[in-house]
Amino acid sequence: MKRSPKLLFFAYAFPPSRAIGAVRCWNIAKHLSRRGWDVEVVTINPALLTEPQPGMDVIADCVRENIRLRPTGFDWPILTGGGIKLAPWQPNILARIARRVVNWIKLDPDRGWITAAVRACASLGPGDMDAVLVSAPPHIAFEAGANVARRLAVPLFLDYRDLWSLNPHSKRNATRKVWDLEARLLGFAQAVTVVSPSMSALLKSEFQFNKPIEVITNGFDNEEFDGIRPEGFDDFAVVYAGRFYPPSSTAKPLLEAIALVNRDKAQEQPVRLHYFGSDQKHVKTAAVEAGASSWLINHGNVSRKIVLAALKGASAAAVVTTVEETATQAEMGILTGKLFDALGAQVPVLLISPKESDASTLVRENNFGGAFTGCESVAMGKWLSKLREDAKKHSGSSENFSWLQISAQLDVFLRGLLPKK
Repeated sequence: MKRSPKLLFFAYAFPPSRAIGAVRCWNIAKHLSRRGWDVEVVTINPALLTEPQPGMDVIADCVRENIRLRPTGFDWPILTGGGIKLAPWQPNILARIARRVVNWIKLDPDRGWITAAVRACASLGPGDMDAVLVSAPPHIAFEAGANVARRLAVPLFLDYRDLWSLNPHSKRNATRKVWDLEARLLGFAQAVTVVSPSMSALLKSEFQFNKPIEVITNGFDNEEFDGIRPEGFDDFAVVYAGRFYPPSSTAKPLLEAIALVNRDKAQEQPVRLHYFGSDQKHVKTAAVEAGASSWLINHGNVSRKIVLAALKGASAAAVVTTVEETATQAEMGILTGKLFDALGAQVPVLLISPKESDASTLVRENNFGGAFTGCESVAMGKWLSKLREDAKKHSGSSENFSWLQISAQLDVFLRGLLPKK
């Protein structure tokens, strides 16, 4: 009887982490397991997380999905600035100072996970695994995975959720030293998966990467929406959930559009931005600048279930990749997970992104909503006004972006690259 292929999956971001990357990592592990893989996940011990998702029992979830966990410690948690629990002798003030130093010297604050993750795999030997898969960021996870894959003499697969040295939102990684490290790790890897076509093209051209590379977009899991009741908003609710990255990614154009709609037709149902996330200060400032303070509701950091309920009850979901009208190839390839959350909730998308970006192409070609550049606040306002009048959900079919479909593509890609026994 042919045995299942054994996959060692390095996933720094994994439930119950609040990081959006944990959604992708969970779905990769879950659906590969369902497709016959023997999956073991190397991730941070959930007990070390300072702000885990509430009401989530990852141990029970993994047992249900036949996923084994290999929990790790974390060396030098003080460098993360609070994401990992500190030792009793490490006060929070010292952690804040350490984080500033880390940013100043451009050191990856998550480097402490490399040795901890490798140490957690010490009991494994050649023949115990068939492949190592690493999803990043943080990209230092690539180092840990490469170290273990080399010792086990198995193929290394690298999964890029975001770019590393070429990331437009990370100045810390834009150094020759990081570029050289990335080039060496790509040279050792058997193959790469990325979330967008532009990301694939950039890695090929920048690193002359000529090994197998596959676009595995983010997606949504229908099962995650089961039992989620739509939030009952009393207005025309535009929901944005997640981070902003000023100056390239801001809330201002979106709020300008909302202010225009409410000013032009003030007697109709008000259009409000409902923001869910940790960037409340930025959104509040942007609302003042856009003259939209009356049309903003800050909900703060909430559980993922509350976010999904808000999306299901929303009139539209806003997604911002960059507000710049023109962008680099790196910015053109941003295909964020929150876009796919909106598709799973079956709510129209208001996307702010360059015209020819991968995100804009996906929204336009599949009729998922409206795609605009950051300078098109007037057009956004008109789109919102028309949507309010029509009260229609998006008519595009999103099933091709469900993890049920995406995992089938990933399964075939990885199996085709395993050494023949």
